[in-house]
Amino acid sequence: MFNHLIRRSRNALLPSLALLCVLVWWSACTPQEEEFTPDAGALLRFEADSVVFDTVFTEVGSITKRLKVYNPHKKAVRISEIKVGGLGNSPFQVLVNGRQGPQLHGVELLGGDSLLVLVKAAINPHADDTPFLVNDSILFLTNGNEQKVKLVAYGQNAAYFRRNYQTACAETWAGKKAFVIYDSVTVPAGCTLTIEKGVQVYLQNKAKLKVLGTLNVMGTHEERVRFQQIRQEEPYRNAPGQWQGIEFRASSPGSVLRYVEIKNAVTGLKLVAQGASSPEVTVEHGFLKNMLQAGVLSVGGKVQLVNSVVTNCGEYALAGLGGGTYKILYSTIANYSSDFIRNSASVVFQERYVVEGKVQREAPYQAEVVNSILWGRLDEELQLGGMGAGSGRSIRYSFVKTLLHKGELEAGALRNQVNVDPRFVDGEKFNFQLIKLSPANKAGTPLPGLLLDYENKPRDPATPDVGAFEVDF
Repeated sequence: MFNHLIRRSRNALLPSLALLCVLVWWSACTPQEEEFTPDAGALLRFEADSVVFDTVFTEVGSITKRLKVYNPHKKAVRISEIKVGGLGNSPFQVLVNGRQGPQLHGVELLGGDSLLVLVKAAINPHADDTPFLVNDSILFLTNGNEQKVKLVAYGQNAAYFRRNYQTACAETWAGKKAFVIYDSVTVPAGCTLTIEKGVQVYLQNKAKLKVLGTLNVMGTHEERVRFQQIRQEEPYRNAPGQWQGIEFRASSPGSVLRYVEIKNAVTGLKLVAQGASSPEVTVEHGFLKNMLQAGVLSVGGKVQLVNSVVTNCGEYALAGLGGGTYKILYSTIANYSSDFIRNSASVVFQERYVVEGKVQREAPYQAEVVNSILWGRLDEELQLGGMGAGSGRSIRYSFVKTLLHKGELEAGALRNQVNVDPRFVDGEKFNFQLIKLSPANKAGTPLPGLLLDYENKPRDPATPDVGAFEVDF
């Protein structure tokens, strides 16, 4: 009887012993990074302490930002809660492992592994037209320990122009509210769009401003008007080709753009003549940069640049093709093209406009360049086409980088300095101020009515400096 009981007890223990052996074996074979630690000191690590959205337009929302979360420990952790502080009332939302919400539970992270958290901001319209700040946090609760990552967005109310908007015949854009163009805005022939000081215009990919009438941009040195891309986060801040540009057609007379910045387009300003009709554009105190194709591309147009800068263009900084009239005064055209491999000269004047081997337009050109700098990385930054009847050019008191036209520009009393470095403070970083010992200092000639430089500093009345900037002593 006693032996029988021993055998029954032994048989009853066998399954428990087997289970214990399995558990011991499983524990011994489970990788350490898959074992969950209950340690309250097992803190997460974040790639940044804040997720910042530079500009979020109301009604539009934003792109998605990314935040990497790391488990630096050998063992796995179970994040019991990930949530946005404001929950459903927050403008921010998170997405983790395909799960969306203001609040998620039971997110597991293996030892030494990382987790990608996607964050999106969508801000409701605000009473204030000026940019405003929106804050919140993402909270992570792990083993009873709470950690935070700040969420920051700069909101901006805007006026939105969607598909093929046509302005009124006398329309004005003014105020602190942004103006966002999704597709195209057209100024009809015989009509005028006036853009007042301080206005910020943002354009979506492939969007353009098309001017059949007149565009008047009335910026000031303190409150410049800016045309730029919608996406404002760091990778896009200076990326070329994000919108099409401003286009002036043959019926566009006498447009004036003062104290304007145009950046990150395919072509900043494009002028297209038709027959004997030519668009006319004057740019004063302008800064054009980061263009995929050209800063100014004129096919038979009439262009005047005064106290202006053109830089970092993939093909031309200024191209006058198919004839036209060009006057470049006190301007710095310094095409360093840091984003491109460029083969063409920065500044080109030609009677012919050729596309795929076919002449599209042929007409005389008149080009006058005074007190200006035509510079860049290439040995040849100036290309002058042949001149037939009616064409003419005058380049004087200027710094020009050219081998082909060296003899012509050094002749007579033109007072040009050919292939002499004007000595910018830092041209590679688009700082085209002249150093105090620059040879361009006091190398210009006075021009009537032009008494201020790009930054509104007085020009020397007797011996002004060459280029857009007067040396600051």
